[in-house]
Amino acid sequence: MKNPYLFDLAKSKPLVKKPGGTVRGAYEKVFPVVKHQKGAMFLVVLKPGGIREPHWHPNAWEFDYCISGRARMSVVAPENEWKEFDVEPGQAVFVPMGFFHYFENIGKEDLHFLVVFNNSAAESGDDIGLSVSRGGIPDHVLAATFGVHARDFHKIPKLHKEVVIASRR
Repeated sequence: MKNPYLFDLAKSKPLVKKPGGTVRGAYEKVFPVVKHQKGAMFLVVLKPGGIREPHWHPNAWEFDYCISGRARMSVVAPENEWKEFDVEPGQAVFVPMGFFHYFENIGKEDLHFLVVFNNSAAESGDDIGLSVSRGGIPDHVLAATFGVHARDFHKIPKLHKEVVIASRR
């Protein structure tokens, strides 16, 4: 009989599988015991040069733990505050609900990040990524915001699906 309290995160089917890395999750759809418990856990593995798309979570805070590898991370907070910093194995990072952030693998080996949320949904079902956000803002609005010409944004695609994991080119 299957144990309802045990989930093999490392061997679970990836929610996201891209050349830059994978995301596996223990959340309400695949681990029913967490439904309505306001908790989920994800294992993000980024290959060297892999990037977790810049995003924010309007419904959850995020607690990250670096298992192995080296990451660079940035968190953008209210009052125009932002911090960019490196994360090494054994270090934890807390991202408050709604704060814009990203992380990337800056090392030569795979980066393993354990990510915990106070929300039971799938990680990508609870976030708003930069790729889709760009699509919702007209070029002339971006141009006015950044003080450049609208044609400067014409080459940036307007996507209707999150990238989630990208790779440095």
